[in-house]
Amino acid sequence: MKAYLPKIFFILLFLFYVLHLASAQYYQYPIKPGQKGTLAGVLGDLRTNHFHAGIDVRTEQREGLEVLAAADGYVSKIKVQTNGYGNVLFVTHPNGQTTVYAHLKKFNDPIAQYVRAKQYEKQTFEIEIKPDIGQFEVQKGEMIALSGNTGGSAGPHLHFEIKDQNDNHLNPLEYGFDEIEDTTPPFFQSLALRPTTLNSRVNGEFERVSTRPIRQRDGTYSLSQPISGYGQIGLELVAFDFMDGVQFRNGVNCVEIKMDGREVFNYTMSSFPSTSTRDYNNLIDYATEQKMGVRFLKCYNPDGNEFDLYKTNGHRGKLSITDTLEHEVEITLFDSYENASTLYFIIKGQTPNFDFTETSEPLSNPTYLKADATENILKISAYGVNGVPIDAQLFGKKGITQIKPAYRIGYEVVYLYDLRGQLPDSVQVGNKVLNLNYQSKIYPQRLNTYKGNNYTVNFGKQSLFDTLYLTSKRTPTGLTIADQILPLRDEININFVPETAIIDPQHTHAYRNDGGRLRFQGGRWRGQLIDFSTRELGTFVLATDTVPPRIRINQANKRNIVAHISDSMSGIGKFNVYVNNQWVLMNYDYKRALIWSEKEADSLDFEGELRVEVTDRAGNIATLEGAIKEGVVKTVIRPKKSVIKRKKRKH
Repeated sequence: MKAYLPKIFFILLFLFYVLHLASAQYYQYPIKPGQKGTLAGVLGDLRTNHFHAGIDVRTEQREGLEVLAAADGYVSKIKVQTNGYGNVLFVTHPNGQTTVYAHLKKFNDPIAQYVRAKQYEKQTFEIEIKPDIGQFEVQKGEMIALSGNTGGSAGPHLHFEIKDQNDNHLNPLEYGFDEIEDTTPPFFQSLALRPTTLNSRVNGEFERVSTRPIRQRDGTYSLSQPISGYGQIGLELVAFDFMDGVQFRNGVNCVEIKMDGREVFNYTMSSFPSTSTRDYNNLIDYATEQKMGVRFLKCYNPDGNEFDLYKTNGHRGKLSITDTLEHEVEITLFDSYENASTLYFIIKGQTPNFDFTETSEPLSNPTYLKADATENILKISAYGVNGVPIDAQLFGKKGITQIKPAYRIGYEVVYLYDLRGQLPDSVQVGNKVLNLNYQSKIYPQRLNTYKGNNYTVNFGKQSLFDTLYLTSKRTPTGLTIADQILPLRDEININFVPETAIIDPQHTHAYRNDGGRLRFQGGRWRGQLIDFSTRELGTFVLATDTVPPRIRINQANKRNIVAHISDSMSGIGKFNVYVNNQWVLMNYDYKRALIWSEKEADSLDFEGELRVEVTDRAGNIATLEGAIKEGVVKTVIRPKKSVIKRKKRKH
């Protein structure tokens, strides 16, 4: 029997190879199959608020290329969206998987006619349709659409996905598309080291350190500066992958980290569930992204993570250093074609220095205090301190907590405190006092409500990744909830009563102050209280928008109606166009602020009274009226403002 075991093993191995090869050849490339192609994005690219869910197929910087079904199947879903994927098709295949084709310019004629009829039936541009199974069967290689630039696309391309029966996004590059060639290895752009516990240090401080790796002649990378550390340290990376012949920066497929030859962290982007896309904000250094616009991937498993992509050691992928020895760290990047690059560096163990020897200088009070929190650790810096540092005093509901100095750098003395203890409302060092504004600990996976002075914040079970140490601050017409550098998994609900009277509540809504730019949040008024939801923390203000949208007719004749619509504050809410009181389907490209007509039947002509109505999100309405006759439109703009009825005072 033992003699047959090797044969059985090789037979099974051969069958596995055949099955894998068959799987790889199941799909064909959706744009010009058989011809060399290039990509502008891959699975797992770090995008705003999400991981990229497929590959971006380049379309020669133009629209209108034929999009072909990757395999036999049927159209299971169709969506037309202003943002997001724009015009998108979902095709389900006999193997149970679904391919997705997004940012399309136009569906093929049978699908386009079906969608247009549904849009006219419901009198809406945005629509989601699930046709009957088999209603639109497609064959492998059949033209199902033309490529475009619709929705949130930043340029002409085809976004292509493969999803399994459990709605997981799969890596299309694992399915054997020979049209894509890649022999170029990934590259390191930045490495950051972050202390993560009370006794952790990087270069002697509780401070995130960022450095730029240097590429050597042999293709490996190294660091130009020595690194010392102690305790548990998390690594963060900015790394990209180039493909042959193009300069687009794609994400890496795999990150492996070893310390002293032992693997401590492995990240492989081969698939991820669509339900976990918001987890992305917990897996990048969200604070650095908000402050600097740079996206560092955390190469450790952070608290609150439910995203199952990692293999880690007993320290959740963090480097653990408890001695004064030199430790070899090796970080290897792989792309989907197994091209690799490696960064080597030494981190020397350095125990924290708690020795504050007296000097001849007299004790002085600090000139000012500063406090920052990173995850569970509050860092308090006292500047301008001479002599022997004194303890800091934290004041909270449970009394006073004495905190000894953690270390000093010149005239800066640093104190560290674990916020999982008492939640402080202020700190004092010498004669200087700093208010911290901490209000409450909000725990994840729970329904939580915090009630402040004429305001309430409601947290759902999925609102938070980890414990939120809630800070808040009132202004006459606004409210600051925590800090915008802290991410939310899902939305929270906020309501408050402004301290100053609102003259026009009908057109007054909540806006998020994003670096001086107001972003519409909306809200409903209930008496003197406004209620709104948000997926981002930060400062919210009330602002009044009474200016209606702008409408400009670009073209109006028997064949086409084209108009430019825009709004300077709250943004476009909805639009409708009528000819002789008959609703007309208008396509919308928000990037160009353009709407254009699509007839219910190609044989029909536009002729008669034209009315264009555009409403912004604050409820202001602009109406343009005119007549289409003999190819000429005469128009007059008639803005409409909602009338506010005021109650008469009783004498």
